[in-house]
Amino acid sequence: MRSVVSKTLAFLFLSSNSWAALATDASAAVSFFRSKNSLFPSGQVSRNALDNKLLRTETEIAYRTSWDKKEYVLQAAQILRDIHVSRYADTKTVAVLLSVDRSDAPAVKTLPAKAALEILSTDDYWARVKERSTGTQGYLPLHLLQARHDDVGVYVNIIDTYLRKEATSQGRVITTLPRLQRIIPLEITKNFLKIQYAENIGYVDVTHFVSRADYANLAYHPKKNWMAALYRNNDVLITQKRETVPLKEILGYVTNSHRGVVIRPESSSYGPPLRARVEILKPEAHIWGVSKLDGHGEVWWKRKNLLVEEKESVSETTVSTDTLMKREIYSIAFENKNSVRGLVSSEGVYRTEDGLTWTLIPQFGKQTYPVSIHPDGTWFVGAFKSTNQGKSFEPFIRWDNIAEAIEAAYHRNPKILRLTQIEALPNSKVQIYVDTGSSKVKLRSSIGNLHWDVVKN
Repeated sequence: MRSVVSKTLAFLFLSSNSWAALATDASAAVSFFRSKNSLFPSGQVSRNALDNKLLRTETEIAYRTSWDKKEYVLQAAQILRDIHVSRYADTKTVAVLLSVDRSDAPAVKTLPAKAALEILSTDDYWARVKERSTGTQGYLPLHLLQARHDDVGVYVNIIDTYLRKEATSQGRVITTLPRLQRIIPLEITKNFLKIQYAENIGYVDVTHFVSRADYANLAYHPKKNWMAALYRNNDVLITQKRETVPLKEILGYVTNSHRGVVIRPESSSYGPPLRARVEILKPEAHIWGVSKLDGHGEVWWKRKNLLVEEKESVSETTVSTDTLMKREIYSIAFENKNSVRGLVSSEGVYRTEDGLTWTLIPQFGKQTYPVSIHPDGTWFVGAFKSTNQGKSFEPFIRWDNIAEAIEAAYHRNPKILRLTQIEALPNSKVQIYVDTGSSKVKLRSSIGNLHWDVVKN
């Protein structure tokens, strides 16, 4: 675990998340320990006495996690998070780019909020980054970075793996790829990544790697648009609709910031194993002070305890993507691959501006409807459309016209009319699928035109 000097306190974990800082009163008695791993304190003394004898400070970062219905505390070096496998990121806020990975290092420059960066390397606290507009390099704490949705990321191997001449487990071994290498694959093949390592080009087993797909809530496919993701299976992604989508076809992800993948399991047989996906319940950062007390020598004490607590909104009208993905998604739509402004239908219809937080549209209550967004900017929810990005909706389907079109095409009256799917078509056209009780009918119309034509297969 990397030690970070006391100036870390000036900006440790400053982000849009809710943080609770628990500081000890200066006049109160504080427990001290022989080491930070001691189970029981060695005594108590006033905070002033400890501060007056302070030798140094160290920061310890850990995560309270859940796995297999039990809770575990894992050190930061034991898990990879989504930011570790990102290739591109933006700054969450104004940030100071440092010359080396130390909080008291000289500043390289001050970056504005939403500065576009390329991540060159990471550890459990720091990222070495390059400003994409100027090429300027330096270091930033990971918590100051926001992963991008149009990024497929990198692959990181969690064990040593062979680089082979052929894409087969019997292929000739060229060399060994040490663990925790950030790899940008040249090609994704069946169960293997084609990569370049040093001067060698060869194939590595994809099951030895973690990628952004392992953290995906949503994935963007150029033909299928944004899809709700379940999990990665080797070189493919399994969606909530149980579709199998090759990773090589995916162009971006919205990831789960509360997920970690174990890369160093506990030495005992208990706890999450290697590769386990754990839910991060609460990141924790303990600022330990080391002081020298008469009669005790060097002692350790918790100078400050910073608890990161990402609180879920208690409002029924607002949910996070992480919470939403735990439900069954009926229908989902986004503007395009570079925008995560969109709609989802899941126990109500919600709209989002950032792909992270979703707000219920009261007009549709808790009902589920098919949703779609046309490239021309028209948003559809069931029989309603919006021309102002989902801020208000008005009817675009007259059901008497739909019934007349079906009766004219099939010479029978439909028993029911239930809209099941909306599909955007080129040239400002839209296609809908209607369940009549006895069959499913496809109809087309121009946006803004109330005339519908039945499309027969």
